[in-house]
Amino acid sequence: MNVDRLHDDAPHNFFTRLVVVILVIVVTVPLLGLALWTAREALKPITERSDTQVFSLTFLSIVFEALPFILIGALLSGLLEMFVSRRRMLSLIPRSRFAQLLVGATMGVCLPVCECGVVVVLRRLLKKGMPLGMALAYLLVAPIVNPVVIASTFAAFRGKPEWLFMPLARVGFGIAIGMAVAALVGRGRAREWLKPDAREDDNHGADPHAGLRARQRISAACDHAVSEFLGVIPFLIAGALIAAAIQTALPRTVMNVVSGNPILSVVGMMALAVGLNLCSEADAFVAAGLLSFTAVAKLSFLVLGPMFDIKLLVMYGSVFRRSLIWRLVAAILVTVFVVMALLALVQQAWFGG
Repeated sequence: MNVDRLHDDAPHNFFTRLVVVILVIVVTVPLLGLALWTAREALKPITERSDTQVFSLTFLSIVFEALPFILIGALLSGLLEMFVSRRRMLSLIPRSRFAQLLVGATMGVCLPVCECGVVVVLRRLLKKGMPLGMALAYLLVAPIVNPVVIASTFAAFRGKPEWLFMPLARVGFGIAIGMAVAALVGRGRAREWLKPDAREDDNHGADPHAGLRARQRISAACDHAVSEFLGVIPFLIAGALIAAAIQTALPRTVMNVVSGNPILSVVGMMALAVGLNLCSEADAFVAAGLLSFTAVAKLSFLVLGPMFDIKLLVMYGSVFRRSLIWRLVAAILVTVFVVMALLALVQQAWFGG
């Protein structure tokens, strides 16, 4: 009898719950809409300001522009983890230090990622046992020798007097400066300069995934990619916030003042590269549009940007200890400035500007 009564009450309970849900929706949706409309109207004096719009657009453009390349880097990192053992990685590393730097600097042709994705791949390469100097050469040069970046640089300067000089000089000086910085900073054991979660794997060269099938390795590679991707995202967001704040406060008139001096133009374009945080696959179009600057000043912008900007400064913190980061940043800035300043003086003396 009790069972029959429960069956009789079941439709009644269902309709009661349905009525409650409908009432909740009918009441909460208008209230939520009213709250959102009130918040929008209250924040209009702030959101309609030009500097607020520049900040939000800059932040969102950096994040959404970088996300696909970070994902590509995470996928490459996962594939390296599952399909390249530490023993195999060590067997591919040359013994000569110069050869290590050269191979590291040209690896970007085979592992083409931008400056956002390269940080993720770098962490996996270091865990596999790659020497610090070789890894730093890859970190600094890979976004420059990326075939897509080279093609975009040719396209950006097509029809301009420096259409051939700019892409070739970008690759040549990028490799030379990247190798020089890696040779200066990348001394000692990598383990001494890495954060604990980015140190070498303690498997003594053995492949911990030796018994897995190809399908299992691919599945595990996706798991590693998700972990790497989520680990880098907080650093990307923090760097994008700082970069957007700097770009919002950066006075545009300063660039017009410094463009006439060969040395100041290099400094100005280097500062612009650090502050704008452009992706290496798009920065050539910005440089090509800065008509008041010399070719060498534009070159300093194209070489420095993929190696160091505010966004990358924060992202480097996911791999390296702070002491190495500051050494790396100082070496990059000084080397790029010295090389480009000398080149600017040669251009001034030889061509008259």
